[in-house]
Amino acid sequence: MCFAALLLVSDFAWSQRSSELSADLPDTRTMAMQDKVARLFDAGDFERAFFIYRNELAPIGDKYAQYMVGYMLLTGTGVQKDPIAASAWYRLAAERGTPEFIAVRDRQLRNMNEDAIRRSDAEYYQLRFKFCDLAVLLSSVKRNFKEAEAKTGSRIQGGSSALTVVEQGGGRVRSGSEYYGELRAQMEDRLKLMQEIGGFEDMETDPEQVNLKELERLVMEKIESFD
Repeated sequence: MCFAALLLVSDFAWSQRSSELSADLPDTRTMAMQDKVARLFDAGDFERAFFIYRNELAPIGDKYAQYMVGYMLLTGTGVQKDPIAASAWYRLAAERGTPEFIAVRDRQLRNMNEDAIRRSDAEYYQLRFKFCDLAVLLSSVKRNFKEAEAKTGSRIQGGSSALTVVEQGGGRVRSGSEYYGELRAQMEDRLKLMQEIGGFEDMETDPEQVNLKELERLVMEKIESFD
């Protein structure tokens, strides 16, 4: 893929920045990572750029980062060249139906023989369990529940106004009711997005009623059913 084509995808895809697929704008840490990796890539520090794309941004559902992992694997930029792995990452980046990413994916697959496509299938299958949108959302919701339990011992219902929460980093101070109200709203948004993406018509989206084991079973079955 030529550099001009990369720039075309880049200009479009940066508008799709993600922070664990939240309906909100990306948090400041995510935006800082995105800006940092762009500067590293432009400066030619490809190994560090690849590390951030692969290990920091791709795991939170950043589709441009997933595309860039594929591009760098395909071209051997900052990493050993691996066209099979590149095709799997391209397939992951295209899962939301972004036309530019679909075009890149399809172009790569057309250049592969049947054996290479079978190997690509296997790699893509494994990537989906970690980095597809449903997997990212499931991991995020599970972390939310653990966070609530660590503070209250009772999932999401225990946020008391008498509890004071001080966030790490910025040091923002909020009451327990405010903090857990925001946490609950975030969890509900993500659960509803999971329901939409997975086509789970009867899925529970109330954080206080969700059965995590059942939710995980539902999501894993959907991921396993990939064609």
